[in-house]
This record gives sequence, structure tokens and C-alpha cells, in this order.
Amino acid sequence: MMIQSITGLANILKLNDRLFINTLENITNEQAKERLSEHNNPVNWLANHILWGRYEMLDQLGKAREKNPYKELFENFKPYDGDTVLNQIEYIKEEWSKVALLISDALETVTEERLAEEATSVTPIGIPTIFGSLSFFVWHESYHLGQVALLKKHYTAEPMKFF
Repeated sequence: MMIQSITGLANILKLNDRLFINTLENITNEQAKERLSEHNNPVNWLANHILWGRYEMLDQLGKAREKNPYKELFENFKPYDGDTVLNQIEYIKEEWSKVALLISDALETVTEERLAEEATSVTPIGIPTIFGSLSFFVWHESYHLGQVALLKKHYTAEPMKFF
């Protein structure tokens, strides 16, 4: 049974599970590679980055089954690089389905003791615990989902659907 302190974050992540797939709906692989300007990240970079964050959350929750497959793409705050080959939309959706289930399971089994442990890295949220780190990653994911939703509207003329 999920502990009370994690319920709010879990609810946001559950909503994001659906919104992530909805933001990618009807975006082509070609559109996913495009940038609005040299100052913006393309959809496929953002989607891969969001996946990276989910794997980081699994690690924080002590449920990483393997090394984060996106770690090298975003190591040391590595910015977008046009020469980097990124996963395409269908693969991203499949990967999302897998990691969403893993996160759901991790949130059901995490303990207060684990959440109170010192985080391995400092986040801007200013709470040096696993709970603080997880809180930041949930915000981070939502922030980037908003960026993808904006790009979806630009490329498809369709808003992101909540349902």
C-alpha cells in the first residue's frame, strides 16, 4: 500500500503517464526532429529527456533494474546536439509504457525511510532527501511535458488532450 507522503507526487506522475502519450499523438518523426529555433529543443530530445528523468526516479526510489539507458545522452547537463541519434516516436511510446509501470510499482513499495535518505545529488528544490529529489523530478517532468504540448500544438494544430 502506498505511503501517504508520496500520494500527491504519485497522482501527478499518473496524470503525466497519460499526458506524455497524448502530447506525442499525431507528431511525425520528421516533426519530432525539427527545432523552432537554435534556442529550442526538438520533441524527440524532450521526450528522450523525460524518459531519462523517469529512470533517474527509479534509481532514487531504489528500483533501478539496470543502468539508465539515457544517462549518456544527458550526462552533465549535456545540451541538444543535432548529430545525436535519438529514439523515434513509436519507440519512445513503447519505452514509456514500460517505465510507467516500473514507476507505479516503485511508488507502491517505497518506504518513508527510503524517502528520508540523503539524495545522491542536489536539486534546486533545496530538500536534500530522496523525497526532495523525487519532488524535483516530478516538477521537471511536468515542465518538459508542457514544452512538448506547446510543440504539439505548433506542429499538429491540435491541443494536448487531458483524457
